[in-house]
Amino acid sequence: MPELRYPTAEGVWSEGRRQEKTYAGVQLGLPFPRAVDNFRRATRDRDDFDPAVLFVWGTMQAKAVLNLLQAAEEEFGPAGQQMARQAIQRAGYEAAIGLWENSTFPEDLSEIEMVSFVVTGINTVLYASLERPWITDEKRCEFDILWCPHQDIYSAFDCRVQRYFVEGMIQAMEDKGLQNVTPLVDKVMPHGDPHCHFFVDRRAEGGPNPWHLYSDDLARRALDKMKDE
Repeated sequence: MPELRYPTAEGVWSEGRRQEKTYAGVQLGLPFPRAVDNFRRATRDRDDFDPAVLFVWGTMQAKAVLNLLQAAEEEFGPAGQQMARQAIQRAGYEAAIGLWENSTFPEDLSEIEMVSFVVTGINTVLYASLERPWITDEKRCEFDILWCPHQDIYSAFDCRVQRYFVEGMIQAMEDKGLQNVTPLVDKVMPHGDPHCHFFVDRRAEGGPNPWHLYSDDLARRALDKMKDE
């Protein structure tokens, strides 16, 4: 993988501000607010707390989710895989709903602005990633992920776990009124690209979601790979 140079002034973190004027009215909140408040109070004014340990803890959780998915596939086949996938989807849904309900968005946003700004919340808050976002036109927004907590831990194929979280997040967006929206990815850091690149499009009403279709394909490949080993 190419070595990335940090620190960098590129992109935005969760408390950063985007270049669009309409983003001035956006205030991203956090899911699980009670737990977040307790954490902040516990660590405030403590010089013996290294935030990197929280990254280590999160990485352990990420590895556990991957291990549990693989164990379910090995032990129970398609049924175990589906069980694990649905559990991961529920976690993604819960986090996305919490993000939405604790955030503030201006009422006069265009649909693509709303989609793009919500996606920034997902990327920078739920995924703790460094994002470089932009709106391409009224039907598409795009973003680069310049740094991701999983980039040095997960292989490209392991990232299928994150697809299942996103499936739950897509459902949350639909339940909040953003219908027929789908992300697609064409560059990923574990493949050696300098950053991950996504674009988010409107899809035809009633048509299948390409995100889910590709996730289904990866799920089949995982089971086939297990049989070959």
